[in-house]
Amino acid sequence: MVTEAANSPSLGSRADGTQTLGSATMITRHLLSFAGLGLVLLATHPSPSRAAEPVRIGVAAPLSGPSEILGRQIVAGAEAGTAADRSITVADTACSAAGGAAAANRLVEARAEVAIGFLCTSALEAALPILSAAAIPVLDVGVRAERILDRREREGWLVWRLAPASGAEAAAIAAYVRAHWAASPFAIVEDGSAYGRDLADTVRNLLEESGLRPAFVDNYRPAEEKQFGLARRIGQSGVIRVLAFGTRSDVAILARDAAATKLDLEIVGGESLVDARGNDVELPAGIVALAPGFDVDWVPTEAPPADEGYARLARIATEIAVAGVNQVKGSERSLVEVLSAETFETFAGPVRFDARHAADIAPFRAYRWTGERFEAIGGS
Repeated sequence: MVTEAANSPSLGSRADGTQTLGSATMITRHLLSFAGLGLVLLATHPSPSRAAEPVRIGVAAPLSGPSEILGRQIVAGAEAGTAADRSITVADTACSAAGGAAAANRLVEARAEVAIGFLCTSALEAALPILSAAAIPVLDVGVRAERILDRREREGWLVWRLAPASGAEAAAIAAYVRAHWAASPFAIVEDGSAYGRDLADTVRNLLEESGLRPAFVDNYRPAEEKQFGLARRIGQSGVIRVLAFGTRSDVAILARDAAATKLDLEIVGGESLVDARGNDVELPAGIVALAPGFDVDWVPTEAPPADEGYARLARIATEIAVAGVNQVKGSERSLVEVLSAETFETFAGPVRFDARHAADIAPFRAYRWTGERFEAIGGS
């Protein structure tokens, strides 16, 4: 007959009479130890379900108003850079300060881990304090103003710029003139707009620093049906090489009217020349535009390319955002540290931010209009 004491699992006796833990109790203790270790491992490593959570990308772009088409490009690029393991929240900035603040609050509510986009300076300036306070880094694809990066340092804004620098266009045009027209007289004409006037002044200053001065400087009234007066003034100056800063339509009209007066001009302009045509007058073959590669490095087809315009930069920004968030998982580094220190592989090649937190991935190049499309000029 088995006694109750002999069947007890909790206590045993040594030869010296002291009591010891029974085998069942020892097993229980070991199980509890393993359970405790499991809790520690769960606390220090993300669970499979947490690691599989999608990367939350916020997309801020103008989806109303005159810049809507460009905002749609940004959204398309973000969507091209997403997959099953990431999700996007889209917010309309309306290209205004109020819209930028509203978009920022929308992304904070959506618990975005990083934001990409922004086309207008006022919207970005209004959004950055809100997003930075919520520790949401911003990858800027459209705003070029240098003051954004200046204020970044002073105010602690979490912004990294993928857009070209504000002076990149003027620097590229000045470099073209130095390389191709250094020994020839040239003219600078502009349409009186803020864009045209500022670009003309900046290019002129850069060239004069190199000892190159325009032989003729003039402006013209934009959106005119004829530009014979300007064409005649250029002809009277004896100059045939012209930097023309204005809309594509105005430059096309100038070239047409100059040709009608038997004046064969060699015209170079900025990135506005790659904009869509605005009237029935087309650019003549041979005109050169200095523009970012993401605007024109594709062969036109009946259907626009998937990475047209700002879609290319938005896709790059999204790929950087996803890679950055994934690198943070399981590490002790913050996303801010990763974005500032790492090189990111994207579909367009490696991208790294410099000490000012800017990436030069959209360099300006020279393109010549063939009559059908812009083609890159070799060695430009």
